[in-house]
Amino acid sequence: MSDEEVFAEEEIAGGEGQELGGKTGFIPAVVLRLLKWVALGLGAVIFIVTIVVVTVSFLNKGPQNVVYPSDSEEYSEVPDILQWYDLKEIRVRTADKSPITVVIHPKLGYEMENTAVQTDLIARNEIIVDRIRSFFAAKLGSELTADKEKQIKNELKQAINKIVLKQSVKEIVFLDYNVIEF
Repeated sequence: MSDEEVFAEEEIAGGEGQELGGKTGFIPAVVLRLLKWVALGLGAVIFIVTIVVVTVSFLNKGPQNVVYPSDSEEYSEVPDILQWYDLKEIRVRTADKSPITVVIHPKLGYEMENTAVQTDLIARNEIIVDRIRSFFAAKLGSELTADKEKQIKNELKQAINKIVLKQSVKEIVFLDYNVIEF
């Protein structure tokens, strides 16, 4: 073999002594490749952690003296547990020139386990429904807006308590409260 053939074989094989798993010097080639991938992985982890720390610290620099509004008394109070008397759905026309239809489904709340009140409400069911119907029939559509619902419930509770024993209705809720213009 000539010298030219030996040099050609060395170039094709990748040089002398660079066999797979062979030593290129002080450290084997496989260990160098492994160290290269470990270094890349470690660099990626350090980069990601740095980005996360910078982002979190940037986002936490928002206003530190934020004052949150306090709850209103209406929502902070725990309501009493009541027993409920269900009335049927009531449809009424208002006193407007062009009458508006009001559809309500009221429930009357009274003290728990008070059978005398329950008996009274059952006995006066038709009178209560008529009082509710006449209450809404005397109102105008402009008086029945959602922002006046609490006032309407208080007025209605007073009207019903005038016809039941010992003003036993503690609260009124509307399962449905619709004011419909045609």
